Amino acid sequence: MADTLIECAEVTGKTVHRLRLATSDSGGQELHLEFTDGTAFSLTVEPSTVLKAALIRQSEGREIALRTYAD
Repeated sequence: MADTLIECAEVTGKTVHRLRLATSDSGGQELHLEFTDGTAFSLTVEPSTVLKAALIRQSEGREIALRTYAD
């Protein structure tokens, strides 16, 4: 289950006129829904880098995190 759920109630019940999928040069993807009432919904997914750092200790074959620096 996702940590964050965003409900887009404004698009509930609308009739889809056109659906388009696109990929950008930066590697992101976009979903674009055009509705019959002249409105549109756009969703963009962009790649990102996540930095994770920790000080760990090996103990009995397991890693124990002593401190995390970025997560």
